[in-house]
Amino acid sequence: MASEDYVCLNIECRYHSSQPFPVCPKCGHRNTFVTQSNMRVRGCIGGALSLGVSCFLLFIAVFMSVVIANKRTAMRVNDVAALLLLYGLGAVFLIGGISLMIGGGRWLIGSLVSFGRRGGSSRIRRR
Repeated sequence: MASEDYVCLNIECRYHSSQPFPVCPKCGHRNTFVTQSNMRVRGCIGGALSLGVSCFLLFIAVFMSVVIANKRTAMRVNDVAALLLLYGLGAVFLIGGISLMIGGGRWLIGSLVSFGRRGGSSRIRRR
C-alpha cells in the first residue's frame, strides 16, 4: 500500500511529507497537514467559486456596456470608472480561478498576500 503525500496548508510553506505532523517542521503552524488529493479538491472548489464570481462580474459589465452604448447621452467619467472596475475585477477573478483550478494558485495568492506586506502603497506613505 502506497503512503499518501501530505502537504502543509500554509500558502507560504507548502511543506511535503509522507506523514502528518502535529506541528509543521518548516513553518511551525499547528494541525495544517492535509492529503495532496484534498488540496487538489480544495483548489478545484476555490477555482470554481472564483470563476463563478468572475462570470457574474463580467456579465454585469457587459450588460452595463450595452446599456451605456444605447444611451443617447455622452458617457460620464463615473460610467467609465465603473466599467473599468467591473472588467478589472472580473479579469482578476477569472485569472485567479483558472490558476486555482490548474496549479493550486500559489503564485497568484502568494503575490496578493505579499503585496500588502512588502510594500505596495505603504512605500508611498513612508516618505
